[in-house]
Formats: sequence, structure tokens, C-alpha cells
Amino acid sequence: MKLRKKSQSGFSMLEILITTFLVTMGLLVVMTSFVAIAKSNRYSERMDIATTLAKLELESIRNQSYALIQSETGSYSEYPDHPDYRHETVVNDLGSVKEITLRIYFENDRRRAEMITYVSNM
Repeated sequence: MKLRKKSQSGFSMLEILITTFLVTMGLLVVMTSFVAIAKSNRYSERMDIATTLAKLELESIRNQSYALIQSETGSYSEYPDHPDYRHETVVNDLGSVKEITLRIYFENDRRRAEMITYVSNM
């Protein structure tokens, strides 16, 4: 009577475990990348809002009389559409020119957008 050898086709348990491990690691890297990209997109969106608010504040300051331009600090409730943003305006009087530094803070003052402009007394 002849004994037949078992068929060697298919995958061994070790090969399946190694493949599962490698696929899992690859998916972990991809998911980590998605999380990082989502955080980066959220930061970019919030910085874009801060920059837009800063432009609007600077435009408002430029429309004021030169004598009325002064330093001020806003609260977190000053922008109804964006309650987690606030501004700070610092004015340095350089004689006939005022240097205006405007900062828009967000994420509880952990992040900010900053713009500087000059206004002259003409």
C-alpha cells in the first residue's frame, strides 16, 4: 500500500499571521496619516478664519480717525459667528505714524494670527 503525501498547496498558519501583521501595520500607518491630515485641515481652516477676521479689524481701524486709533483687547464673545476668537490691538505711536499690531487669538490663546500695518497722520 502506497502512502500519499499531504498536499502542500495553501498557506501555512505562520504565513497567514505574518501577512495579517503586515497588513495591520500598513493600515495603522494609513489611519495615522488620515488623522494628521484632518488635524492639519482643521488648523488651516481656523487660521483662515483668523486671518479674515484680522483683515476686517485692520480695515475697521484704517477707517477710524487717526486720533481715535488706540490699543485694545477684545473678549471671546465679540464675534457672534466665531465665539472662540478674540482680538488684541497694540498701537505704537511713532510720531506722525502709528504702528498697529493686530493679533487674533483662538484655541484658548494657544494659536494666533498676527498682522502689522502702519497708519500716517495726513
